[in-house]
Amino acid sequence: LSQVEAQLQVVQKLEEKERGLQSALGAVEKELSLRSQALELHKRKAVEAAQLAEDLRAQGEHVQARLRELQVCAAENRAAKDKESLSLKRAQ
Repeated sequence: LSQVEAQLQVVQKLEEKERGLQSALGAVEKELSLRSQALELHKRKAVEAAQLAEDLRAQGEHVQARLRELQVCAAENRAAKDKESLSLKRAQ
């Protein structure tokens, strides 16, 4: 009888250990799920940030090109003004 009781105790302890391990496994699986969700969120944010960086780079190139156009225009206007000023001085 005591051998049967000892075996029952062993079985009970193993069952308790199994419940503890199942509980720990559940917690680990939940943590994994949360981390996977966070990873997907960060991936999406990284893609959005890369797209924004590309958009800003393209916009910067456009602004640089427009600035060069305006600088050429300003230089041409200065040259025309200088020429007109020189013509006016000659006329006087």
